[in-house]
Amino acid sequence: MTPRTTVSFAWALVLAVATVAGSLAASCMMPFVALAVMSAATMTRRQAAMTLAAAWAANEAIGFAVLHFPANASSFGWGAAALGAALGAMLAASLVLARGRLSAARLACAFVLGFAAYEGLMAVWGLAGGGLSTFTPAIVAQIALNEVLWLVGLAAVQLLLTWRAPRLFGAAPALSLI
Repeated sequence: MTPRTTVSFAWALVLAVATVAGSLAASCMMPFVALAVMSAATMTRRQAAMTLAAAWAANEAIGFAVLHFPANASSFGWGAAALGAALGAMLAASLVLARGRLSAARLACAFVLGFAAYEGLMAVWGLAGGGLSTFTPAIVAQIALNEVLWLVGLAAVQLLLTWRAPRLFGAAPALSLI
């Protein structure tokens, strides 16, 4: 991973396009936590928030225009909750990533904290008016697996891009497990 400094627009675009394309392929199962963690790991908080918001907006557009989400208060509420939860996940992940050198262990810890923040904030929305039917252990486990796979994939893409195009994506990071 590159240090969290100002990164090129290219990396933000890669993150947004990859997650939106994957979301379209998986019927809008947007990997918000993986996107939040990778954004927190590679960008300033402002850049990460802007990247999340852009990916969220594209995901919402796909949902309503292509996948025909119902245009009702519940859909809009869950959409707004997803953006808020994604931003919360990014902020939670950045707490782990702000100190010390980036490593696989730190990224994993950031993921766990980000996932807990995301699911917790979504559950708060569910309690407030959206319902908790999608918070069964089986569904949460499926979402967690999807997010882990996306995180690994996005981290691999970031590593590959920094190795192959450092002028565009930054210097390749020194690999560390801990």
